[in-house]
Amino acid sequence: MSPFVTRITKRDQWVWPISLMCVVLGFMVSMAWITKSNQSTRFGLLEPSQRIRVSEATVDPDAFADMSARIEKLTKDNTELQNTLAKGKGSTQLLNKQLQDAKAAAGLTKVEGPGVIVTVRDSGRSAADQGLPQELRDQTNIHDLDVMRIVNELIAAGAEAIAVNDHRVAGLTSIRCVGPVILVNDVKIASPVVIKAVGDPGTLSGGLNLNDGVLSEIRSADPKMVSIEVAKAMSLPAYAGRTEFRLATVPKESTP
Repeated sequence: MSPFVTRITKRDQWVWPISLMCVVLGFMVSMAWITKSNQSTRFGLLEPSQRIRVSEATVDPDAFADMSARIEKLTKDNTELQNTLAKGKGSTQLLNKQLQDAKAAAGLTKVEGPGVIVTVRDSGRSAADQGLPQELRDQTNIHDLDVMRIVNELIAAGAEAIAVNDHRVAGLTSIRCVGPVILVNDVKIASPVVIKAVGDPGTLSGGLNLNDGVLSEIRSADPKMVSIEVAKAMSLPAYAGRTEFRLATVPKESTP
């Protein structure tokens, strides 16, 4: 008998099925293993709708912070240039004032002033413990609709500037849920949500505390989910989201 031939007895017949299973399992693990080198390749295999959902749910906080810092620097440099032009007289000074007013109205500059700070958070108790019916148990968590309604109430009450978790609300701001988190200007935030608004504190507080208002509805699920603080002075950051237009253009002035 050749010494290179191994005899497999009936007792050892399990070796081949187990070996084959290990090979298949190793192949499946290698195919499922996602690395930075193959992530972009696999992203291209997804359907268009899935690509959008993956892109929306993978916002890089570090990249956003870097982008915010660059926008702040460019805005500061632009303001210094405008102030240099404003050292002139007459129409130049008027033009610079109009530019600064437009930037403040668009939320592109940091602002300070009195106002209110609204904090909303998920309930610390489960919906079952509160005795809520099944159709109302979803109200024990804060959603994008709650944040949007609070922002709208503040705007209706005369708020001059608003920020949600230190993300300034401007013309192109979006607030929506993606899975268990809320996206504000395409950045993930979670409970607690802190909404700061600059304006007359008394008017803003009165507008928020209306009967059957949004805060009244949240308090009906759990009073501890809402708190309002009056601030004599606070600072709101400048808007750091996208500002470019893809389709909208400024119409040319018609010649007389």
